Amino acid sequence: MKFVCAVGLSLVCVAGLTGSVCASAEGSVGVDVDPDFRFVQEPQYRELDAWADSGTIRVSKSDDQLKARALQISVWSQVIQADDADWVRVRFGEVRLAHSTQDTRESYLRITSLDDGYEQYLDADSLEEWGNTTAYFNGEAVLVELMVSPNASDQINRVQVVGVQASDPVSDRSICFGVDDRVLSSDPRDARLMPMGCSTWLFGDQGSCFLTAGHCGVGGGDVVQFNVPLSSSGGGTRNPPPQDQYVVDGLSVQTTGSVFIGNDWSVFGVFDNSTTGMSPLQAQGMSHVLASSPAVSDGRPIRITGYGTVSSPVPASWNQVQKTHVGPLISASGSTLRYQTDTTGGNSGSAVLDENMNVALGIHTNGGCGGGGGSNSGTSIFNGGLQNALANPQGMCEPRSIQASLLFEPTFVSPGGGDVVTLVIDNLQGHTVVGLPTMFVDSGSGFVGSSMIQATETTYEASFDAFDCGARISYYISIEDEEGTVVTVPAEGAVNPFETIALDELTIAVDEDFEMDTGWFSFNAGATAGDWFRSVPADHGLGDPATDGDGSGKCYLTANSNGVDVDGGSVVLMSPVFDLSGLESPVFRMAVWMFGEAGDSMEIAMSSNAGGSWTVVDSFSSTGGWADVSYSIGDFVDLNLAFRARVTVTDGGVDSTVEGAVDGFTITSEVCDNVCRADINGDGALNFFDVSAFLSAFGKGDLIADFTDDGMLNFFDVSAFLSVFGDGCP
Repeated sequence: MKFVCAVGLSLVCVAGLTGSVCASAEGSVGVDVDPDFRFVQEPQYRELDAWADSGTIRVSKSDDQLKARALQISVWSQVIQADDADWVRVRFGEVRLAHSTQDTRESYLRITSLDDGYEQYLDADSLEEWGNTTAYFNGEAVLVELMVSPNASDQINRVQVVGVQASDPVSDRSICFGVDDRVLSSDPRDARLMPMGCSTWLFGDQGSCFLTAGHCGVGGGDVVQFNVPLSSSGGGTRNPPPQDQYVVDGLSVQTTGSVFIGNDWSVFGVFDNSTTGMSPLQAQGMSHVLASSPAVSDGRPIRITGYGTVSSPVPASWNQVQKTHVGPLISASGSTLRYQTDTTGGNSGSAVLDENMNVALGIHTNGGCGGGGGSNSGTSIFNGGLQNALANPQGMCEPRSIQASLLFEPTFVSPGGGDVVTLVIDNLQGHTVVGLPTMFVDSGSGFVGSSMIQATETTYEASFDAFDCGARISYYISIEDEEGTVVTVPAEGAVNPFETIALDELTIAVDEDFEMDTGWFSFNAGATAGDWFRSVPADHGLGDPATDGDGSGKCYLTANSNGVDVDGGSVVLMSPVFDLSGLESPVFRMAVWMFGEAGDSMEIAMSSNAGGSWTVVDSFSSTGGWADVSYSIGDFVDLNLAFRARVTVTDGGVDSTVEGAVDGFTITSEVCDNVCRADINGDGALNFFDVSAFLSAFGKGDLIADFTDDGMLNFFDVSAFLSVFGDGCP
């Protein structure tokens, strides 16, 4: 283990923010059973502390920014710098990004290298895939920007920077016969694995699956880099642009349990590139083919291509960039391959390639060559454990299906129908869409499907029918490929569909996912245990929730400690005061969780005088999991500037487990105009005068008489008017 002290990290433009840490950098480890062979130390790096916080940002829109789906603008920026670094990678803490609506584009982070101008874009999904980190950027400083739609005034944005990973290169050798015969190469199948500095390679037709050495210790959040540029004149590594970098999916990693020569492998997958949306195979165009049978000891030429270190007289700019060499196979015994092909530290994980057949025989893992010859070694792909892993892929190595998403999810739709849903085919993954996608819609009577229409090469559209105003609508889309595989959007289809509501007007006044402290407070009302906490559920399996209610991460819940619940009384959670004086028909919605028995309770109450008095609106002892509740506020209290909500969980005294939680608190103004279309003259009654007004408009060509909404006036409009007139007004 090597310890290095990293000093001088500074955050430009943040007064007084400097920091230094003593970071440890650990080389590769393993058990070498043959003293003639050795693992070669991979390059080192540093982990440095940093801190920058945008704080809570709500955008105030100006008159010239009121247009729907306005382009995002930079509302906060910060230069993050690590002195004397050849490359940096930023780590984030809490990040909140406004989501996309029919009027608002989603927020994202833009990271720009101040060395070469390379940029990376991270939205909420790609930030999660990258484990709250960025790609690797050349130079010692990057600019981090928070990009927000100007009309996202009702949503919160925030970004925190908590650390920086920075370079600390080293070098080592394992050259056969004392002369480094490697030459620069550009094989699109071979990549560099960061931050450990090993080599890795893309294989098969799945598009995202890689092999490397087990002792490289690959894990979620590590990064695969293609098209690596030359290093600096001093040997400092340089990074490709973010569109050539892919973050490792931690759930995909499978590796050997005990590392030794012939048993040193890892298989893993990566997420699609956050900038291009492409998989590695789509971007690189080819991958390695695995050998169909084990190698024999016949002296065949073996090519090793990878990202090894260098030392004089090899140019320092070749350090840890792609180089290749061909040497003879010395032996193939069991799961161990030996060959006289030049390698150095950083080559670990390279493909052991049969030069004649262009197929991968194994994974390079160990040095052993020297001035007198000897041989380097690797693990055969026919290692039993590796073969089992290849037969049972995980995470991003699993067979891939068509990827699709909605252009945006409508927060509400018109009761009259016609609102369009747009499906975007993000990635076909080599498949083709059979027929047309189907949109299934349920407004209370079960899901009914209808075919979408193709709008462009990659988009499909469908329109909502007319619904009663106030109707809750669930919907999802199914797509079938040529293999008969059906993909649904969202992934759980009818089990967890998209949801919207039919309204004439919707205003979101309050939208709390409890990821941040927004002024809610709690107190104990006689209980001996089980106070409210805002936290990620710990899932103790004792009546408490395993996850939060809206998928954001945190919620308010009682106790959140193993073996602790609400006992001997009540615990109270209270909202801040909200001004509802300007809202029409406000509705209070919330996800609730209650685990208890008869006598225990979760009580929901409202106040219109900031808590001076309360009106109980609901009470229950158990919800059977997360459940959504909603209440029309005006049915219970006056609408003024002193509204407050309260949730009380009570242990009724019986010997039972009592746990409560709440999440996804919203207050919306949900307006139904209840317009009677046949009341042409607008006097609130249907009679002869409306018939006369319709005929007059029809005769004048006034499209108020276009009851079929097709832009034309004809007999069908007369028939439609008479039908609506006959149905009467609501």
